[in-house]
Amino acid sequence: MLKGLFLFGLLRFITGNTWISIILIVIIYYFIDRRYIGLFPSVIKPFRRLMRTSNLRRQIAMNPHDMPAKYDLARTYMEKRQYRGALRLLEDLSDTMKESEDVVYDTGVCYLALGNLEKGEQLVLRSLEKNKQLRYGEPYLKLAVAYSSSDPDKALRFVQEVQSYNFSSCESYYRMAQLHRHFGRKQEARDALRQCLDTYRVLPRFRRRTERRWAVLALLQSVLPS
Repeated sequence: MLKGLFLFGLLRFITGNTWISIILIVIIYYFIDRRYIGLFPSVIKPFRRLMRTSNLRRQIAMNPHDMPAKYDLARTYMEKRQYRGALRLLEDLSDTMKESEDVVYDTGVCYLALGNLEKGEQLVLRSLEKNKQLRYGEPYLKLAVAYSSSDPDKALRFVQEVQSYNFSSCESYYRMAQLHRHFGRKQEARDALRQCLDTYRVLPRFRRRTERRWAVLALLQSVLPS
């Protein structure tokens, strides 16, 4: 807090304008967050996705039977949370591709996002039958998030499954803490937050960048009153 006030005072002194100083502080903190934390969304990624989407659409228009391009476009739509468009593309893939574990999983994720939890769960679990190690526990995490509001108890079981496949997932411990808090289990929630932070501390440097967001959220939850 004191550093922030000092920085604001310094910028105010240099620029002579309060609003410019505030804007500069926001920009500085944004770049710090993008480099070290990752709480704020990237302002560059949407433009990259737009260009990739345009290129893939053009590629498909030239060759409607280009199944890899259709799958890549579906994945791009999923990144943009356009699940209905992604689902149409996934269901238009060849029968061989539709049976692959990745396509079955992504189709299930689309159904989960569109509110069809039963069908989405069936497809996600079927993808795991094809490959138990698929994306290192991510499918269970998707199921946990999907059921966190409607069936927290079931969501908690899925989170526990994540940890059996990927014990270094800070996100799984953070979501477990949220679910324990939902059930009023304050001690279990605190233990899960502590485990999240402990896990983050022992991660190799290359993993910390992707898990840092959850560690920061866990730290904030730990210091805020319940």
